[in-house]
Amino acid sequence: MRKTYHGSCHCGGLRFEADIDLSEGIRKCNCTFCRKVGYQKSFASYEGLRIVQGQQTMRDYQAIPSSWPAGDINHYMCPHCGTHTFSRGYLEKEMGGDFWAVNVACLDDATEQELDAAPKIYEDGIRDRQDRAPAITGYL
Repeated sequence: MRKTYHGSCHCGGLRFEADIDLSEGIRKCNCTFCRKVGYQKSFASYEGLRIVQGQQTMRDYQAIPSSWPAGDINHYMCPHCGTHTFSRGYLEKEMGGDFWAVNVACLDDATEQELDAAPKIYEDGIRDRQDRAPAITGYL
């Protein structure tokens, strides 16, 4: 069941609300972006994320060339503290178009119990196989 969580960057300059169902899992990916920033995500529909503060100052990072050959993704972060809060992606076939990947570490009101109970789903993003876990997951 979807629940509205409130989230923010480390300094509080960027704030958002996201409708997420943590029982669908927290995804841990080994792609170069997720691995380097420690990104752990849950998905929200495109209408399921609302930026309530800081939209005018947030920064957008998109790898060039895109590492997503089947779609595109924009990673958003606070320009002051550097926290990567959420990403907007587009995958027509897999996700039905636009969606948000929310960094669950930025959810201010998700309890330790909710985060612990959420299934962990591993993605082999380094090999563009988000549909399966990599052979080694202990470092994720």
